[in-house]
Amino acid sequence: MTVTIGVWFDFICPFSVMTRKVIRDTLDLTDPHVPVLHHPFEMHPDGIPATGKREYPDQVWERSVLPMAQRLGVAFPATPAPFLPDTGPALRGHHYAARHGLSDTYDARVFDAFFQEQQDIGDLAVLTHLAAQTGLDPGEFAAHLTSPADLARHRAAQEAARSVWGIHTAPTITIGRWRTEGVPDAGRLAEVLAHARTTDRRPTPPARARRQPAPARR
Repeated sequence: MTVTIGVWFDFICPFSVMTRKVIRDTLDLTDPHVPVLHHPFEMHPDGIPATGKREYPDQVWERSVLPMAQRLGVAFPATPAPFLPDTGPALRGHHYAARHGLSDTYDARVFDAFFQEQQDIGDLAVLTHLAAQTGLDPGEFAAHLTSPADLARHRAAQEAARSVWGIHTAPTITIGRWRTEGVPDAGRLAEVLAHARTTDRRPTPPARARRQPAPARR
């Protein structure tokens, strides 16, 4: 059977960056051809205004993000970005990039722009420039982000993630009926992938999502 990894992520979540690294490293050692489907997920759909907010959870960066990142070999600045932008537009840009086969390149560029360069990824001009750097047409990209129809589709997808899939945080990872929240353990991930190859279960929305302890919301 075809094994697929589903990943719900948000661009302001450092644990989403680390999850990308763990999955990539695990697949490099097991099966590089396993498809990974990335699903944008707004962790704060109603909590961050379009102008962003200038606060970061106290001590989360120093006590949780940096130690884990160091163990995994992921580089982050010593201090977090001074603000948390509205990630809705950037996440919608992921869908546009995916249609052009550039979602992985686009995602990596947006993550770097926010965490490494502390750019405002909630700003349309910034996102359009980043999209152009990844090979996307800037005019079409900007039109996509200003489309009311696309905004409606994005909001419907966000609601489905919560009500159908039971997604409540990022990152959330699914392989068949298995799911976990937060950065996955590489060894456990490899075990689940090996087991999934011997079963015939495709990713199915769980009737009742079994919640696991999630990292503090960023």
